Amino acid sequence: MSVCVTIDRDLCIGSATCARLAPGAFALDDDEIATVLDPQSVALQKLRLAAGACPTEAIRLVEEDGGRDG
Repeated sequence: MSVCVTIDRDLCIGSATCARLAPGAFALDDDEIATVLDPQSVALQKLRLAAGACPTEAIRLVEEDGGRDG
């Protein structure tokens, strides 16, 4: 299943929870804001975990079937 991952940069506070839970999919940029690297490199479950753990709910997952998570 493919998934589209986006981050609302206005909401992100740079806690790096996403980068710790799904390294390879997320990292902090030079501004200490999360950025999407390669979401296909990690399991969907890890992406869901990272989105659910985001303290500001800045991560959005849109799965191929149209479901939303995060």
